[in-house]
Amino acid sequence: MNRLNLEHRITDDGEHHLVLSLPDGPYTMCASDVEVLVQTLAEYREIMLPPVTMEAPPGPRAAVLDPRCSMVREPTINGCGMHLRHPGLGWISFGIPRRSLVELCSITGRLLSELQDEQQPTFPN
Repeated sequence: MNRLNLEHRITDDGEHHLVLSLPDGPYTMCASDVEVLVQTLAEYREIMLPPVTMEAPPGPRAAVLDPRCSMVREPTINGCGMHLRHPGLGWISFGIPRRSLVELCSITGRLLSELQDEQQPTFPN
């Protein structure tokens, strides 16, 4: 699958829809096809309204446990590039400018301090 036949439509009342056309009926996808589909859908979702909320969702959420992470200095934004691996979505990259990087370090430092202050469980031998 090199290209998806997708069309972004906005109705008269402002609702956003994505139309996927499959002229030949069902399409069987391999892993690389699914990656193209997910990437393409994410690109369209980014321009659709309403936008993804800026607020973090409340309460517990399903999460990837201990994801792989890579961070590199990124001079073009005076900060860093952070790359997180999701087993279904692949590597997701973020450009984090210095001011946001300082805030991220403060948050993680505070959480790490709280974890270190907690009583560590003891396990029998």
